[in-house]
This record gives sequence, structure tokens and C-alpha cells, in this order.
Amino acid sequence: MRPSLAKARLLAGALLALGLGFLLDLVTPSGGQALQLRTIYETDSLYHHLLVMEDSQGLRYLSFNRAMGHQSVVKPGHPEHLTFAYTKSGFAALAFLDRPPSRALFVGLGGGSMPMYLRLVEPRVVIDIAEIDPEVARVAEQYLGFRPDPAMKVFTQDGRLFLKRNPQRYDLIFLDAYNDQAVPFHLTTREFLELVKRRLNPGGVVASNIWSADMNRFFTAQIKTYQAVFPQLYLLRAGGGGNYIFLALAEPGKVEAGAAVARARALTKDKPWSFDLAELVETEYDHYSQRQVEAPVLSDDYAPVNLMRHQKDKSPLP
Repeated sequence: MRPSLAKARLLAGALLALGLGFLLDLVTPSGGQALQLRTIYETDSLYHHLLVMEDSQGLRYLSFNRAMGHQSVVKPGHPEHLTFAYTKSGFAALAFLDRPPSRALFVGLGGGSMPMYLRLVEPRVVIDIAEIDPEVARVAEQYLGFRPDPAMKVFTQDGRLFLKRNPQRYDLIFLDAYNDQAVPFHLTTREFLELVKRRLNPGGVVASNIWSADMNRFFTAQIKTYQAVFPQLYLLRAGGGGNYIFLALAEPGKVEAGAAVARARALTKDKPWSFDLAELVETEYDHYSQRQVEAPVLSDDYAPVNLMRHQKDKSPLP
């Protein structure tokens, strides 16, 4: 998920302490001028404190905690609108497929911007969404413009349990159940990634959104864990910021940058893409399959991810 800036966190926290939650002045997702957000819905679920806010441009912001920034930004009725860089970079996964996708899975719904965008640009794809919090699904549909259909369904279930119980295979699996404040450890381990790998069709791609404000032990351990499970790994630094998209493939080999760019051009031709996918792939492509990383492989028996996130790794990425 997209993290907030320190200024936004401090301001939101101060307003919460004062009991003033109706209007929030926060920086825009792009880091521009401050804007005023009006709270239009707020509730507590079993998992989150959900907050939906709206700005003067009609953008709606979903937060899981006042002090944790925005999980999603959407423009209801405009599925072509993607605000966060990581949501665009995640679609680079399509350029690593050698065919149009027929079935995709999202682990984590958020505001639903990515499933809605995939439905727009690939209308024939069947989309499954595993979302643990039923209130998130309800809020996304009622307030954020998310529109399920017979070929795009939400399953209210933990992502790992969904994959374990559902033998369906996918061309694309998007993992977006993390944020900058908390990481579900059971979605980071070797055992989980091996399960994900078994649910891929031949030639399929896993795309995972990982936040790293700076180099920390969890980030490098996650690289090591992906390398231990997948023969191919690519890291895209989304928009040059703190979000990284991990792209993993189950078969040996290498998708060269030029081939991925060519696929992106062919994929987006005569389709309603709102950004240049080929340019994004060319700019952010980085092959990591054989990069040496000094870090442990995370497992179900050893995955202290929230501790490791606060332990800096001083060695630069190779």
C-alpha cells in the first residue's frame, strides 16, 4: 500500500488526539500542495479503522487508520484513473506474460482500483479477489466505485487460506495485502510463496507490492525468499519512490528488457490504457534472479517481519 509522508501522519495524529476528524489537511499522493479532505464515512471493522474521505476534485481516499496514510485513491466512475505509482508499476506483470491473461487473482482489495483497471483494459479476463475484511469489500462498492460482476468476484477470506482451499490456477497473481505499518507474516514466507507458485499457470507471473522507505532486513529477506522459490525475479522501483514491485516467474529463463517493452507495446495497442506501460517497463526494469543478497529466507517457523522492518540493512542493493 501507498505510505503517507511523515507530515501527513503527524497532522492526522494530532487531529485525532483533539477529536477533530471532519476535515483533514494532508499532502496529495504526488507530494504536491496540501488539499482539504472531507470525511464521508468512518467505521471500525474487525481488522481496521476504515475512513473514506473526498477532496474537491472528486477523488476518494481510503485509509485503514488515521495515522497510516491512504491505502487507496480512486475516482468513482473513472476506472482509468490510477493515482499511486505502484498501481501502475504492478501492471508491468502483463508485459512478462507471453500471452493475454485469461484469469487473475488479487490478494487484497483496498479500494478496488487495480481490479477495476484490469477489467477496463482486459475485459475478457476472469478476476478473483481474496479480501479478508468484508467491511473493506462493502465500503469499496458503496463509496469507492468498485463494481463486481459475474466474472469479477470478491471472496471474503484470508489470501493464504483462499489459495490453499481453491485449486484454481491463474496467469496473474497480485499480492497487495501489505502496508508500511504492518505486514502479515504468513504472506511473506517460503511456504506461502510455494503455494502461490503452485497456483500459477505455466508462464504465469506473480506481482507483489513491497514497501521499503530505506533498506531494512525484511526487504532484503523478502528478496532472498523470492529467489529461493522462483527461478526468475525482477524488481521495479515504482515511480522511483519507496514502493517496489516484485515480479516472479515459475519457469527458468529470463525476460529481457527489450522483449518486455515490446510485449507492453503490443499489449496496450488500441486499448484504453491511461499511461505508457512500455515506457514504464523500460524505465523500471531490473533483473534480480541471480543478485547476491545477504539475508535469511523467511519461513513459517522464522518470519519476524515487523521486527526486521525496523532493522536497517546498511549494505546497498547490488
